[in-house]
Amino acid sequence: MKHNSLALGAVVLAFGLSMAACGSGNGGSSSSQTLAEGSSPAVNGETSGSLISSEGTSSALVESQEELHMMTVEETVDFFYRLNPEDLGLSGTEMAEYQIYPSEKAVPVDNLPCMKIIVYSDASGSNQPEGTFLVARDGTAVYRLEENEVTRVEK
Repeated sequence: MKHNSLALGAVVLAFGLSMAACGSGNGGSSSSQTLAEGSSPAVNGETSGSLISSEGTSSALVESQEELHMMTVEETVDFFYRLNPEDLGLSGTEMAEYQIYPSEKAVPVDNLPCMKIIVYSDASGSNQPEGTFLVARDGTAVYRLEENEVTRVEK
């Protein structure tokens, strides 16, 4: 009998605690909102246009995140190899003259996740990079990184 009354007491106590935690009962406030519902619209899957800008360059309006294709590492490297070295400020005539080494860590620039790419010259055989670039994973922008200063490359 004593065992049953202890079990019943534990059930009543657990029920009371759960009701208090939910805000039900006298004097409590009730909330049916989950953590995700109370957070930002992006967490809830709502999208709205966002303005992406860079100092000294024109702005682009991105209508929705679903329209953007985030390139894989391989796609980003292929995209970068198709760029003109002259546009990137490199001395070579074609990108085949260079070795590029991507970093898989995303670096945000102008609210865009970018991949860091370090470019080395095949001809020089040195360990000195010819340039460091940040490529937007959606292919909309390329930035040159020099001494912690980011400059958008017009391609």
